[in-house]
Amino acid sequence: MPPEIPIDRPITEDELEDAMIYAFLNPGGQSPQMSSPIEMLTRLQLDPAARNAVLEANGGSEELERRFIATIWRWVTSGLILPWNTTFTLAPGSRELIESRADEAEIVLHRSGLVRRLRDRCPNLDPATERYAAFAQESFLVGHYQATAVMIGVASEAALLFFVPRCEAALKELSLAAPKRKNDQAGELVRWIDSTVTQHRKALSQAVHGAGEGGWIGELPALLGGVATGIRLTRNEAGHPTAHSVSRDDCRNMLGLFPRLAEALFVSARALDEIAKP
Repeated sequence: MPPEIPIDRPITEDELEDAMIYAFLNPGGQSPQMSSPIEMLTRLQLDPAARNAVLEANGGSEELERRFIATIWRWVTSGLILPWNTTFTLAPGSRELIESRADEAEIVLHRSGLVRRLRDRCPNLDPATERYAAFAQESFLVGHYQATAVMIGVASEAALLFFVPRCEAALKELSLAAPKRKNDQAGELVRWIDSTVTQHRKALSQAVHGAGEGGWIGELPALLGGVATGIRLTRNEAGHPTAHSVSRDDCRNMLGLFPRLAEALFVSARALDEIAKP
């Protein structure tokens, strides 16, 4: 079913993006290319009166077209849409991404997709993680891939820093010894959390389940060894004078994987907070 479009008020950015995605995926027997909001509204199966009402509610056809084209070119930069003569079409692989990898597509397609995903899945999301995640997406949308890698690396480090003191407090409450930590740099944070969770996996898992949060503590070592380490290494290469160049696909992968790491850290941190309460 096509998404609902309001006819008595301006379309929000999220509503416009959802409508455009549907129209590209469902040309309705027409050419798969699209070049205007009128084509989009037709593919949404709006009758002429409803189409005119939408245009009027959004400041006229020129104003809606301005927003439509701005979104199109943002998606061109992201590699999801290609210019095709005087129109635009889905890039190879975009349909598969949108239909089969919906979580990743949601992040890449929507201007605030990454922050929205973090807010949905990360309880007590801290301002630092949210801020640098937003910087990462902004950098990605304008094609600054080196900057994207650095910003997502900083967001990852902020999430690790949020988790560590809560883990330390829970360990103290459970009378468990915490490994020594040399500093608060990302590599040491990853090593410390991995070592701590591995050493005290059973006790922490039982305590976390008792606090009503199960599952994530046991997955942290794998996520740290894979996602967190990959993000950290890519950030280091992007942020230092090396020959390494970060690609658009590298960034799309990082943006897609980071929310899973963040969710594991923030959900676990909430449970550890409960354990540490007097």
